[in-house]
Amino acid sequence: MASRIPKSGEGYLWSPVGAVEGLETKAAIASPQTCHDSYDIIVIGTGFAGLVAARDISQHSNAKVLLVEARDRIGGRTWTARVAGEDIEMGGTWVHWNQPHVYNELHRYGLHSKLKTSAGTLRPEKQYYKAAGMVLQEVSPIEVNEMSEMVAARMFQIDGHDSRTLMPYPHDPLREPTPWKQYDHLSIRQRLDQLHDIPQADRNTLESLMSSFGSAPGSKIGFLEALRWYALGGHTMAGLFELAGIFKLGGGGMTALALAILSDYEGEVVLNTPVKEIDQDSGGFTVSTRSGQNIRAKSVISTIPLNCLSDIVFNPPLSPLRQQAIRDGHINMGAKIHFKLASIQPGWFAFCESTPTSPYCFAFSDHNGTKTSGTDGTWCIGFGYGGHLTDKTDSKHIIAEVKKNLNPDADVQLYATHDWANDPYAKGAWSCWGPGAMSQYLAELQKPEGRLIFASADWADGWRGFVDGALERGKLAARNALEIVQQKSCAKL
Repeated sequence: MASRIPKSGEGYLWSPVGAVEGLETKAAIASPQTCHDSYDIIVIGTGFAGLVAARDISQHSNAKVLLVEARDRIGGRTWTARVAGEDIEMGGTWVHWNQPHVYNELHRYGLHSKLKTSAGTLRPEKQYYKAAGMVLQEVSPIEVNEMSEMVAARMFQIDGHDSRTLMPYPHDPLREPTPWKQYDHLSIRQRLDQLHDIPQADRNTLESLMSSFGSAPGSKIGFLEALRWYALGGHTMAGLFELAGIFKLGGGGMTALALAILSDYEGEVVLNTPVKEIDQDSGGFTVSTRSGQNIRAKSVISTIPLNCLSDIVFNPPLSPLRQQAIRDGHINMGAKIHFKLASIQPGWFAFCESTPTSPYCFAFSDHNGTKTSGTDGTWCIGFGYGGHLTDKTDSKHIIAEVKKNLNPDADVQLYATHDWANDPYAKGAWSCWGPGAMSQYLAELQKPEGRLIFASADWADGWRGFVDGALERGKLAARNALEIVQQKSCAKL
């Protein structure tokens, strides 16, 4: 008899028979309700940055480590739910062998052989586009791809530069020279508006595709965000979308990877324990939880997302520039919704121009279910523009807009979602920055404050906002924390 899958209080499922708050997930692990009062290192957050940092510290030292998590599950903004017999990714999903940190972890745990594809991004047989003021129309995937490659290449040709000279080392973007900095004030739309030789309709179409970088209109997404994605994808739109949206993990999904990393961690973990204050003094740290416990440590790694750092009291206060970065935050307030359709459909992809009446940004078919016999409907994934689809319980609106904006033949049987924008421990989906943010804030956000180390995908060098970026920062944080603890131990000798 199969063991029962635990349930998180997070996630939402709608079907005609009713709605359910909280979904089954193996990420909802059992953990003690209390911890000790003193550790060498405290890691705040069990997203991938926190998990890999804690694992690496515990495996390379005798340090006493505590993982503290506010949620009732591990994974942070990445977790796999079990819905109607299928594993669905509520947050971070797509990986690639050219994302170095995540593929290294997949290979380490033998999970690289579990990769599979999303049908609508791999090879869509149908493609739909909804331009502003127009009805949804079917378009040619080949023609859209050819146009987007042409306009994107032109977009990154500026003042004698191209994308390769603007950002030759996208995994080390602060490495000098950094010619991209002089264009960081631009948004995607502002740069496209400079291309007077390109038809307006083609510029609008590319902007609509690039809106997928942050579920936001091109007027809000920084030109540098587009350049970074483009460079990471090998300086083509096709490469970009392959690395960012085709391959995902089967065999238990991303939670299987999180659990694999956690299994190699030799320390303590407590869930349902939000942190409210971090005090740093000459002797180390006091981490205070909302339940009233004060925990001492020699070093602390915070993996708290950028948009949530304002909820924590830091003593001494954080640097003025970091505080400004926190106030500005990242801009991605989009929704992610899984749909199950009543019938099998060929692979399709849809995208919409940002307008006040277009709640969806993009969507595509994912797979046709994993039943070993019989037929099942097509599972699809939709992403809403920030500020839209904010009521997860409004099934009539959510479903009606699918037909209107994404796929006229869609007959939605059920949908599942996680409200990332209103999640108190995320306050947004994956990180996407507006104009001016990268040149102003990236280096500052990566710095420690005294012995307090910050690690999050929100300020990764490479795949910012992705699991790969979280692993990048978590591994670096582990090395830095071990250096701090070792220095303090040597000082006592």
